[in-house]
Amino acid sequence: MCTRMCFGYYPIRPNKVVAQGGTIEIYDLVGKDTTLFHHSINDGESSSRAQRVQRARMWFDSLWETRARDFDLDAR
Repeated sequence: MCTRMCFGYYPIRPNKVVAQGGTIEIYDLVGKDTTLFHHSINDGESSSRAQRVQRARMWFDSLWETRARDFDLDAR
């Protein structure tokens, strides 16, 4: 069970990359220098930090339960 998380705002910047022999314009998540904020359920169940961890876990579980699919890495 997840009891801690770090959260940060990743700015989005236009960028160009070379792929398949051409230049493609993309939006790049710039996370290298992002400030992360620590949250823990150990801060007390009713604290805003604990509530953020619980809500993030609920959000992740909802995606995992509805969107995740089995994938066989050995299949060709």
